[in-house]
Amino acid sequence: MGAGVVRFQEASNAFDDVAAQILGVERADLPCMTMLLFQGAASIEELAGALHTGRAAVATTLERLQSAGYTRERLGDRGRIELTERARTWIERIWAPLQQGGARLMERYPTRQLATIASFLRQACDIQDTRTRELRTWLRAPSPQDRQGTLRGGLSPAALRRVQLFVEANLGRPIQLRDLAARAALSPYHFSRAFKTSAGMTPRAFVEYCRVERAKSLLTGSTQAVVDVAAETGLGTQSRLTTTFKRRTGYTPAAYRRRRHG
Repeated sequence: MGAGVVRFQEASNAFDDVAAQILGVERADLPCMTMLLFQGAASIEELAGALHTGRAAVATTLERLQSAGYTRERLGDRGRIELTERARTWIERIWAPLQQGGARLMERYPTRQLATIASFLRQACDIQDTRTRELRTWLRAPSPQDRQGTLRGGLSPAALRRVQLFVEANLGRPIQLRDLAARAALSPYHFSRAFKTSAGMTPRAFVEYCRVERAKSLLTGSTQAVVDVAAETGLGTQSRLTTTFKRRTGYTPAAYRRRRHG
């Protein structure tokens, strides 16, 4: 079912890409057209609120749509934007066959089955939305309290967590000190000192530690060649992985794998 949902999403994205090309707009402009189609004329502020985006972004979108002849200011209602007949004609030409095909498909199934599918999708979306809100907290910009924490010598828990997550997500590529410092909104110099105070090791040592831990997991949980483990953990070469791994664990990668499997 998950694979089916993903395939449907990918097909929808591909369809929207083609539709945007036909209309001569950007794909990101389509949600704005959809809002105006189903909810009628709206102000920039209303569109920004409904689409969960900034006013400036909506204004830019409307400029593109107006230039293409798809939107206009509603006559006698200054400040409210509506779709033009040209837009409605093209929407009908592009999307109507898709809607008709979907209606024919739905006619093959009893209402009870469709209601079950709809309920499942709603609950699945709720799970995903909840997790998305949790993940957004990982990206939260440093607050004044966070910065006050750094003035006392260390990183705030939130800033430290952002750095840790960034490292974990980017082990396969070079990680620069400035990339880590940006997650805490500090200069590289001040970040290095604050990180060591909070984590008990330098940023470089922490990145190396995470890479060795990832290597341990790959060596025991997969059959990947040591050279591939080196590449995936960002250590580059097998010789560098061997040197770093042995310094940290006392074993070469091959010996560690044999020991764990034994």
